[in-house]
Amino acid sequence: MPDEATHGWKVLDRDKGVWSYEYEFAANAKANCLAARIADGKVLILSPATGLSEASFAALEQLGEVAAVVATNGFHHLGQPAWRKRFPSARFFAPSEGMARIRKRNPDAGAFEPLSQLGPLLGDDVIVRELPNTKCGETYAIVKVDHGHIFFVSDILANIDRLPSNPIVRLMFKWTKSAPGYRVFNLGLAFIVRDKKAVLTKLLSDLENYPASVVVPAHGQSLTGERIAAETKALVQAAL
Repeated sequence: MPDEATHGWKVLDRDKGVWSYEYEFAANAKANCLAARIADGKVLILSPATGLSEASFAALEQLGEVAAVVATNGFHHLGQPAWRKRFPSARFFAPSEGMARIRKRNPDAGAFEPLSQLGPLLGDDVIVRELPNTKCGETYAIVKVDHGHIFFVSDILANIDRLPSNPIVRLMFKWTKSAPGYRVFNLGLAFIVRDKKAVLTKLLSDLENYPASVVVPAHGQSLTGERIAAETKALVQAAL
């Protein structure tokens, strides 16, 4: 089971150095950042969080040197300016199809390298998948740990515990069956990808090849337990 670290970071796997951090990016709207140790003891960041305190940054630095920061799609970019300032020697990456939206929405996010350049930094235990043919890029990651694999599924799956209070947004979530609970995030996918079936098919293949022990969605609490691998495969399969 995950246990608490310091200053908001949750330890998902202490030995392999995989942490998560839930942050608020708008009123009553939260997302997850993932930190994972990669080659040479350095650290990869996915969906960099906004609003980290000095203490939270300092706690993360105990995990290792932040070497790579990834905006997982054209929406998960709000923390980029603060992370660039904090880690000027890090390299910053984004999916190619998400760069234009990030430049438009967040000019201070800076320039990105394509995700195709990230691979040599990762080592043998981390996979970052850039999905093709999207509207604004999409990425998920797999980290091998001793008892399975930790999946950071970005905006493909969600585990939102309650419907939003805004009546229009609430209806959108209900109509697309995107909440409450552990779901395929149909609402997010409608904005992000062109071919939902292709995305879910690729994710299902990876879930079969790399059995999940922990699933971290971009939105909602992480999930773990003996049945999470089977439950996640069934969830994705049912949406195909």
